[in-house]
Amino acid sequence: AGRISPHWGRTAWDIITGLETDEVGLLWIVATNPAVSLPDLERVKAALRRSPFTIQQDAYYPTETAQFAHVLLPAAQWGEKTGTMTNSERMVTLCQAFCSPPGEARPDWEIIADVGYRLGFADQFPFTNSADVYAEYVQLTHGRVCDMTGLSHDRLRQEGPLQWPCPKEESGKELTTLDHTSDELLSKTAKPAKRLYTDHQFPTADGRARFSADHSRGLAEPPDAAYPFVLTTGRLYGHWHTQTRTGRIEKIRQMHPHPFLEIHPRDAARIGVEDQGLIEVRSRRGVARFPAKVTAAIAPGTVFVPIHWGELWADKAEANAMTHDQSCPDSKQPELKACAVQLIPVLAESIQSDYAIVAKALEISSVSSAL
Repeated sequence: AGRISPHWGRTAWDIITGLETDEVGLLWIVATNPAVSLPDLERVKAALRRSPFTIQQDAYYPTETAQFAHVLLPAAQWGEKTGTMTNSERMVTLCQAFCSPPGEARPDWEIIADVGYRLGFADQFPFTNSADVYAEYVQLTHGRVCDMTGLSHDRLRQEGPLQWPCPKEESGKELTTLDHTSDELLSKTAKPAKRLYTDHQFPTADGRARFSADHSRGLAEPPDAAYPFVLTTGRLYGHWHTQTRTGRIEKIRQMHPHPFLEIHPRDAARIGVEDQGLIEVRSRRGVARFPAKVTAAIAPGTVFVPIHWGELWADKAEANAMTHDQSCPDSKQPELKACAVQLIPVLAESIQSDYAIVAKALEISSVSSAL
């Protein structure tokens, strides 16, 4: 039976500090690219270089993180493996594979289960397919608000997408979303419903909703005389995270051919930069360079840079070269949305020699389909 460890694991940043102190002896990275996505990248890369043994498991190659790996494990993409997807409406959909993975690529669960089996944990990894993995997973939701014990791959295949809560009755019967109304949600066994809490009864001891006030603590690194601007980072429509997939799609590359820095016209005039002029951005941790996009869509005193460009796709354009490692004490999410920076216009004659962007992207675009 599945179980969840009662002990807190390490956050992503705790893993980095654990590499720095030699407390982490093996690092297994699955379907993510921390050499671009984590804050304070120079520190992250230095920690990755210290790792005694790093496994990188991904459907794409090359990635910025792959250069730090001792072992590369090729993984299947979403269309090459069967699993479930849950959206923000609590709707669970079975996504079935429609083609086979290329070469030695395998689904992530299969790679992990095989390693566990070879390490002597056959009883803990008895899975023969992804349906077995899902069956173990739904056991862990029993009695919770998100009870999904009534779901299975077979049921989703037969009935189509279903919403949670969708528990299994004590008799073992799988309920359908038509069996019960939302007014019955707080009965002994939770019942599925299209919309939750329409009866104003909530899953708390007294049945009342709980609200909590948000007390802002301010920025971990506010602007000052030396670093007078706030840098915020984010995403662009079309790209996904660090471009391991979307950067190899020509149509998306044409939509967003290169990184940029959004700056308010008042700030652009103050530092003496025009639209498309090159700006060097400096924080207490790192430096990057971006062409200016002068726009009133950004507030004065704040500049915006997209996160998608790592060193494989552009030179000196890593947004997270500037960000810091301070995080929310509750969620542990790093404060990627604000750090203090300086803005320095770059002379036009130095642009050609110092800033090569698109050529790098085009150079590797034909390389990586999947591993």
